[in-house]
Amino acid sequence: MFGTRQAGVRVLITTADQAAVAAGRPAIGLLEEDQTTLPGWLIAQQTCETGTVECMVDRDGNPLYLGREQRLFSARQRLALAIRDGGCRWRGCDRPPSYCEAHHIDHYAEDEGWTDVDRGILLCRYHHMQLHHGGWKITRDGLGDFVLHPPPGYGNPIMLAPRLALRYAWGDIDPPPRRFRPAA
Repeated sequence: MFGTRQAGVRVLITTADQAAVAAGRPAIGLLEEDQTTLPGWLIAQQTCETGTVECMVDRDGNPLYLGREQRLFSARQRLALAIRDGGCRWRGCDRPPSYCEAHHIDHYAEDEGWTDVDRGILLCRYHHMQLHHGGWKITRDGLGDFVLHPPPGYGNPIMLAPRLALRYAWGDIDPPPRRFRPAA
């Protein structure tokens, strides 16, 4: 399932909260997989045990350009896609980044597409294959929204919104409602 990658825990934290953790002040981080909040002391422990990888993003969640002239997305590019997309971008899909593949929206060979983060999107295997074999296409104008175009006769184009945890932290959008289970 994970190929050469090792399974692990990835914590997303803003620069301001990282500074707060270092200074011993209250802060929070979010787990990449399900946006569970973590207290600062646990973030400090995780950082001490595993180190950090910095990925700068703009207010819209677009990572720095980490693209390279190669066919496959690098581990760092996949990390940037995971931070920006939060998992499979296909509407209604709940697959986390660890279950996703990086898709070139401009086909590498046919369209002479670049392996750049801004021209890639995370899709789970099922939706990636549905896209390639079902006549679907994804487009993007510059750094705008990704748009899913269905095959002719299957409806209108659909905007593919990110499941970006950091947008909740920045207050740009309201977080989804939490589901609480009654104690057994």
